[in-house]
Amino acid sequence: MKFVIDSNVLVSSLDPKDIFYSECHPLFEKILSMEIEALCPVLVLSETTCVLRRRTNNENIAGATYRMLAQLPAINWLDITLEVTERACLLGVKTGLKGGDAIVLQVAEQYGIPLITKDKEILEKTPKRIWVFEPNEIQL
Repeated sequence: MKFVIDSNVLVSSLDPKDIFYSECHPLFEKILSMEIEALCPVLVLSETTCVLRRRTNNENIAGATYRMLAQLPAINWLDITLEVTERACLLGVKTGLKGGDAIVLQVAEQYGIPLITKDKEILEKTPKRIWVFEPNEIQL
């Protein structure tokens, strides 16, 4: 199975104190065991690392998180090119989503695979042609 994974899902899956940890962590375990492949723009890597740094106030944890995520074989980190940005801008203009959200969503549209997110705005504003789910809606 292939999915686009939003940074909020990765953050929740890596923070045992997060209210969505129990919902998101099983998905991350499937990534670790390579039962799930993820396609993510590199923005997700940066967002996840930086949110965990702010939450923990610990540079070592954040750095270790970055290194671990960057090297996971089941996550394919996609560059944000001008072409990707153009598609994201068009999606953002149509949906009213924030720039980072539009970049993540355009990956799902471009590759024709579902996006998994906890972001209510993305869930509400995504065009019907793009599949978007919450982690608890995915049968693992």
